[in-house]
Amino acid sequence: MKKLTYLILAVGLLLTFAACDDNEPQSFRAADSNASFPTTTASVDENATEPLQIPLALAGVKGSGKVTVTLTASSEGESSPAIEGTDFVIENKEIVFEDGCGVQNVIVRPIDNDVFTGKKTFKIIISATSPKLLESEQNSVLVTIVDDEHPWAAIIGTYNITGISAFDEVTPVSVPAVISASDEDTNVLNVNFGYGTLAKMSVEEVDGEIVVVMKDNQYIGPMPKPTDAWNRYFRATHVEGEDLYTVSALAGIFENGVITFEYGFGFQAIHPSTGASGGFFTLLMDGVVATKAK
Repeated sequence: MKKLTYLILAVGLLLTFAACDDNEPQSFRAADSNASFPTTTASVDENATEPLQIPLALAGVKGSGKVTVTLTASSEGESSPAIEGTDFVIENKEIVFEDGCGVQNVIVRPIDNDVFTGKKTFKIIISATSPKLLESEQNSVLVTIVDDEHPWAAIIGTYNITGISAFDEVTPVSVPAVISASDEDTNVLNVNFGYGTLAKMSVEEVDGEIVVVMKDNQYIGPMPKPTDAWNRYFRATHVEGEDLYTVSALAGIFENGVITFEYGFGFQAIHPSTGASGGFFTLLMDGVVATKAK
């Protein structure tokens, strides 16, 4: 069904441009004219310096006359609703297509504040058209406003985790990771190692120090097939369908963009059915350091 929806939207956009192109044979009927959003979702940072621009497409016959599309903002049913006039402003709630077809942008400006509230959402809905047109299946777009006042904003960002390989105790190893805010809990952050599933990392202040902890045995995605199962960076016998898990609990101290961990760190390949270990995909010795990109 999802593929069919995307296909309908793609065809709708194609018809928009085809109907507006004087060089194309006219196969689009005026009675089929409709307004729609080509995308289902959009996102903007609360402190963005530039407004969010969301395309609105009018499929119609070129030269058929002026069409006005009226938009309405709604946060009904949203778990963390964004309030119009408090969290955002829509600059153009009436969009006029002078030539009966085309694509224009809806302009949304987020309103910055100094209070952490988490992500907020609202919908922009096509509430009316003049003259009245066919109602499109895609007549709304869900907009997310991303908060910039997270209490652990200093930790959030892109990191390079470095250490010495535990396989030969000589080779430097680097593991990229992205730490982001979680929608579930302010004091829990997401860690993306690039394998498809996010790990969780808790944060708390203890005796004036910021302590981060990643629990062990967290599933982070399917194991990538190695080119050489016994090279210096890899010590796991690959079985198709194995899963990748973080190897052990990892605790560290965050200070000035650096997380210093006392112990080692690694990924272990676990068979999804038997639970048997296939070995370690990555394994670092004690003294791992994660450095935030500047």
